Amino acid sequence: MELQVESQRIVTVCAGVGSSGKTTFALRYLVNREFACRFIFDPEGEAAQRLQLEPTGDAFDLARHIVRGWVLFHPEKLFGSNFEAAFAFFCEWVFEKSRLFPGRKILMVDEVWKLCPNRTITSELQDCVRTGRKRELETLFNTQTPNQLPDVILNEVSEFVAFRLQSNPALTLAEARGFQRAELAALPDLSFVSRTDRGGERRGRIKI
Repeated sequence: MELQVESQRIVTVCAGVGSSGKTTFALRYLVNREFACRFIFDPEGEAAQRLQLEPTGDAFDLARHIVRGWVLFHPEKLFGSNFEAAFAFFCEWVFEKSRLFPGRKILMVDEVWKLCPNRTITSELQDCVRTGRKRELETLFNTQTPNQLPDVILNEVSEFVAFRLQSNPALTLAEARGFQRAELAALPDLSFVSRTDRGGERRGRIKI
């Protein structure tokens, strides 16, 4: 099943409480759409486990895995537990490599706000978010707390995919973007509402 609302999405936020379906949605989107390469910052190894793909741990693997179209970066080997430095490195590497070959590329990050102290983002991530389209690079951010995302990301969002949300700050943010608070709070697992910056809206459910 191809999960999409807008074929020209550039910056996508997928939000929802734990186990509501947002990660399944995001991974299926990566699998089902045609991308020249998919870049995933995967410090916990969750994406590698769910996709049953080999993680990338060093410079040799980074170059090798571009060819297969999946780069799941597990930073421990190069950066230990310094995830912020690892993320800045990966964003810069992704942005640079994206200009070297044609076709759509995408960078996916879970809970990116944890890597953005004081809701500020690094220059490396700003390049990906703000000018990635010039290199056919999209970004996809999954989160349980969209209200904690940096404004630089929220201001660039072209599509917001909402699964069930429960906290008042998260619902308030969604409501400000045109969603119905009561509807999102009551969504069953695997159901979503998606809105684009062009006014498009869709309701759907992931099939298991």
